[in-house]
Amino acid sequence: MPGDVAELVEQYGARIAPALEAEFPAGGHRFLSDGARYQLRSGGKRLRPALCLLACEGLGGNPDDALPFACASEILHNLFLLHDDIEDGDRLRRNRETLWVRYGIPNAINIGDFMAAKAYLILLQSPVSPAVLAEIVRVFSETYLTTTLGQALDINLRAAPDLTVTRYFEIVSLKTARYLAYNMVGGALVAGAATDVIARLWELGEALGPAFQIQDDLLDMTAGKGRGGEIGCDIREGKPTLFLAHVLGSDAGEEERARLCAVLATPREETTAEDVAWTIALYERTGAIEFARRTAETLAAKADALIEDLPLSNKRVFSEIARYVITRRT
Repeated sequence: MPGDVAELVEQYGARIAPALEAEFPAGGHRFLSDGARYQLRSGGKRLRPALCLLACEGLGGNPDDALPFACASEILHNLFLLHDDIEDGDRLRRNRETLWVRYGIPNAINIGDFMAAKAYLILLQSPVSPAVLAEIVRVFSETYLTTTLGQALDINLRAAPDLTVTRYFEIVSLKTARYLAYNMVGGALVAGAATDVIARLWELGEALGPAFQIQDDLLDMTAGKGRGGEIGCDIREGKPTLFLAHVLGSDAGEEERARLCAVLATPREETTAEDVAWTIALYERTGAIEFARRTAETLAAKADALIEDLPLSNKRVFSEIARYVITRRT
């Protein structure tokens, strides 16, 4: 993002900080609050709450009225990261210990449950009509559910020898697309946006979410994801990526496809640096990485067209965010 837009996103994302501090005071709930504070202070960009507030303002609403939704979405985001780290066995996130490493798995799971309850209580503070509040809670709850459905596929289709591009997009649609879009939808609902605008925001998420995930997968093959410089964590975990789907559907030899699936099925701690390097080289040689980059570019262009069609007063900000999604380096 250009500096001015990046600063704007940072400013809007930071607006939830006082509310989060108030909801999770140091020592507030023994064995819970400090862990939640640790998770929420992990150094993320808070892009999702910023999207909520910017959408509300861009559609003529008061962003202060959308603060409860923005806070709840940031809490849910961190809850998913917390659980994802446990499920993947990641010991580092943004170059510091993950919550489960610091506090232990039992405490980490319970802290996640605590955060979920807090998110709903904050959401109910939204200064909107009962009808709008009911819709806000429905959107939040359905997105929570949809994301878990996507995560279930992500966990159970690891090293899948029959992964297709279509199935990959099913996973990221469930796990990432609605999860990104609902932030904008929440802001739009608070602003009183029309039904057709809400529908277009969901569609925008279907473009931006997969583009975001593809870029995340590309970054995993660099030192940019904040895991202590470790490269290829997704390979070590056998995750169902667009690269895997592309290779399985390409003219790669049967022996190479079999070896790829074997590497991805190897337990994380047994996967060697040589395995990771061979897999990345295969992705390069079969055009999987270039295919992923082109796909992300196409999705970003679709997002730009959708943004242009929305009645937003701050379209440039959203266009720059869409470009950032596929050019970010962390």
